[in-house]
Amino acid sequence: MVSRHATSLELLIPGAAVMAVGAVVVVAVAVPEVSERVAAMAGLTALIGLIVRRPVAAGAAGVIGWFLTTGFLVNGLGELTFTSADWSRLALLTGAGLVGAAMRLPMPLRASARVPSGVVRVPVVTEYRRIGRFVHHKTLS
Repeated sequence: MVSRHATSLELLIPGAAVMAVGAVVVVAVAVPEVSERVAAMAGLTALIGLIVRRPVAAGAAGVIGWFLTTGFLVNGLGELTFTSADWSRLALLTGAGLVGAAMRLPMPLRASARVPSGVVRVPVVTEYRRIGRFVHHKTLS
């Protein structure tokens, strides 16, 4: 199946994972305190979400960032724990990635300069015509 997006999830999720690994390496070298490391990872996860633009890939980056943050920045030697603080950290990093992705999403309705204020044009599908293998729709505006 061909994706209608410019970049498919098959490329975005591994790319987000690589960026999350790079973020953990940078934070591990640059930030000494655990709480500051978590805050820095939340900011970098939001930046990753801003870059990948797709909520699924941004959420995956948040989960992968949580694995790496819990395993290497909070605990030592890749040890994963599942305490309430870890679940809060998972929600923080995943939420940060989703917020970053939401900041890049296009606004669904934009009024042009010629439309009076308060009036928004919404396209309405009136019919579907089959042309070859593709379905096209006719809109009223």
